[in-house]
Order: sequence, then structure tokens, then C-alpha cells
Amino acid sequence: MKFSILALLVALLAATEVTAVSDHVVCYTKNDMAIDAIHAFCSKKNIVVPSPYAHKGGVARKSGKKKNGTDWAVAVSAHIDGNCKPAQWVPQKYCMSQFKTMCAKAPKGAGGASERRFGRNKCQKWSIVVKARPKFKNFPLLTN
Repeated sequence: MKFSILALLVALLAATEVTAVSDHVVCYTKNDMAIDAIHAFCSKKNIVVPSPYAHKGGVARKSGKKKNGTDWAVAVSAHIDGNCKPAQWVPQKYCMSQFKTMCAKAPKGAGGASERRFGRNKCQKWSIVVKARPKFKNFPLLTN
């Protein structure tokens, strides 16, 4: 009996890792910049919500010029807002996996943009925001 339980636990653990890889790949195909923003944000190990760091989040930007000469810019932000009292720690492992799952399950055409609530009493609001426009001076997320 012990062997079958051990085999089941190993199989479940393997399935969890496959799902995480799949979410990474699906998110990357939707918007590779979302992966960059998630990694920029979740690379810190001691994220707490609320905090200025969690609110600011991680950002990935790209810009260029279309064939017709029009400037364009895209920005993706991954951040967490919340009103947790006391502040709640977000383990790095869950930061990565939950953001990648959100991105992977985002609606088609959203470029990975998504919003969900996590944490004790759902006090954390996790967001992936995608903005794409012609370049403007005061465009949010595209300024330093």
C-alpha cells in the first residue's frame, strides 16, 4: 500500500511541474513581454502586499517604428495591489506560477492581460496589464 501512495505522490508532483512549464510556454506564445514583466517582478524574494514594490511591479517595454514611419510602443506590467492587514508575504514560487497561470488563461486577444484575487481573504489583487499604442510623451508605463 505504501508503494502505491508514493507512486501517486511522485506522479502528482511530476504533473504539477509539467503544468508550470505549460503555463510558461502558453503565456510566452501569447506575449513574451508578459514573461519578462513577471520575471522582473517575481525575481525579488521578499515581496509583501501591500508595499511600494508590489504596487510598482515589474515592467517590460518595447518600441519601434512601423513601415509607414509611425512610432509604436508596448508595455506590460505585472503587479500586486492589496489591503492586507497585516501585510502578507508572497513566496517567489507562487509569484511566478500564479502570474504565469493568469497569463496562460487570459482571454484570446488580451495579450496575457488578466486580473485575479489571491491571499488570505482575497486581499491581494494580482494584475497583468498590457498597453500598446503609438508613442505618446505621457503614456503610462512607457516613461522612466
